[in-house]
Amino acid sequence: MAAMTIVVVVTGCVPGTYYDITDRYIIGMRWFDRDRYAETIQYWKPLAEAGDCDGQYRYGTLFLLGTGVPKAPSTAVEWWRKAANQGQYRAQVALGHAYSREAMVEGMFLRKFTLDCREGCGVPQDLVSAYSWLLLARASVPMAQQRFRQGVDAWEFKLESRLTPDQKAEAARRAAEWQPSPSRCTPRELK
Repeated sequence: MAAMTIVVVVTGCVPGTYYDITDRYIIGMRWFDRDRYAETIQYWKPLAEAGDCDGQYRYGTLFLLGTGVPKAPSTAVEWWRKAANQGQYRAQVALGHAYSREAMVEGMFLRKFTLDCREGCGVPQDLVSAYSWLLLARASVPMAQQRFRQGVDAWEFKLESRLTPDQKAEAARRAAEWQPSPSRCTPRELK
């Protein structure tokens, strides 16, 4: 315990924060924020391939943005789907935007970027699927993420107006029947 206290005091690196020196995902985030994509990929790709839902979401985002990898929206959607199927709420929102053909602004610690699917992201427009992913994300967003939750609520209001009652019911049915696969992840919430 004393050794850990010394490390925290000397380095300022507290586990569970943006400055955690032990979490490969967070180290990748810091490289991403500095536009060092080769280093980012060295950290996120192995996590994504090992089934880490946060790693899958962020690695997929690289393909949509075309940063460090060739721009490939359909590959982004594949990685987002893997993360979303485990309950990663940001990936669920990203999939919803892909299916609704909309753009969203995503923030990290040092920068914001736009995930723009208005021209398509490798999936056909499907408002029922979009709304279903939105409902799942809404149920998964941690209470501490109030700003993100407000964005999801605003998007729900906007998307809901484009659906018929039958479409809303079908989306709600899909969301109610959804089960995490292969298992539910716990997305990192950095302090």
